[in-house]
Amino acid sequence: MKMSATTVRRGLYGMFAGGLLAFGSAAIVTPVVNAQPAPSQDTSCSVSAIATTSSTVSASTSSYLASNPEANEALTQIATQPQEQATEAFRAYFAQNPQVESELKAINQPVTEISSQCGVELTPTPISAALTDA
Repeated sequence: MKMSATTVRRGLYGMFAGGLLAFGSAAIVTPVVNAQPAPSQDTSCSVSAIATTSSTVSASTSSYLASNPEANEALTQIATQPQEQATEAFRAYFAQNPQVESELKAINQPVTEISSQCGVELTPTPISAALTDA
């Protein structure tokens, strides 16, 4: 059965919403780093494996930023700047906030791995692109 990226993304969002309802505030208390996506069982370079990795990392990044409103606000402001200014601003932000950088790098690790393994450039979010430039 073939599943589109939209179907996978909707399923991930549904699982996330269900998890929040099931665990209530405990989901917020649990360190977000533990919410990083599990390594994919499909280690091939198929388009479906790349799309699954991209959507999983995107959903995890979204969840992380939603639970860290200060980081979300700061990174959102940076992302609206012109490219050269944004690159420098991301570097400066991550230098001042190494824990945020570390946690986001952990969430984005599957993208780094599949990009390297498959020789593709994959940046599912502006944060993914910023982390490769930082």
